[in-house]
Amino acid sequence: MTKHFLRDLEELEDQALRLAERVEGALGAALDSILSRDPVTAREVVDGDREIDILEVELEEEALKILALHAPVATDLRYLVAVIKINNDLERIGDIAANIAARAVDLEDLGPVEAPERFDLMAQCTRTMVRDAIRSLVHRDSQLARKVLAEDDTVDELQTEILGKLEDIMRARPETVEALMRWGSVVRNVERIADNATNIAEDVIYMEEGIIVRHRQPDVGAHKSDA
Repeated sequence: MTKHFLRDLEELEDQALRLAERVEGALGAALDSILSRDPVTAREVVDGDREIDILEVELEEEALKILALHAPVATDLRYLVAVIKINNDLERIGDIAANIAARAVDLEDLGPVEAPERFDLMAQCTRTMVRDAIRSLVHRDSQLARKVLAEDDTVDELQTEILGKLEDIMRARPETVEALMRWGSVVRNVERIADNATNIAEDVIYMEEGIIVRHRQPDVGAHKSDA
């Protein structure tokens, strides 16, 4: 492994960390803005999404440049492939966070409607998944990544429960339909973020163990490859 290759990998890791920190911050601000009814913060998240898009493009260009210049193999190749895929999932989380923030602005205009019961728990679980997925990438920790996979079922169950309750309320109180439809969009978007965190965790496992765990149970393929 050449000195130039090591330097390029270190720079790529720094770029990935900057993007991850920016995305995690945007998600936290978006969820806080909708729970606290803070349209000012929500608009800041929407406006800041462009910066995430720029960081995502720069990281992909750098990863492709390393692939072309150094032709890595084995573990290094897995790392670069994983980073390119994780980069895309991080950008998607940023986009979805901006969508959630936009719904926070909409809800402010629709009058006071409380957050659905247990939404705060769903939001916290999802934030934890994203945080742990990012930590698993930074520390190359496949066991922490497997923990993220296990948490996804909880978010799925909360989504089903919350959406069912929203439908019941809309039937009983038709005047709440417009606002609660936006809350339904928020709930579905939070679940999509959990899915993206799961994708990141799967790619960390691939990066570290050479095992593709997509469509498998989290405990399948627990042994590292020889690569």
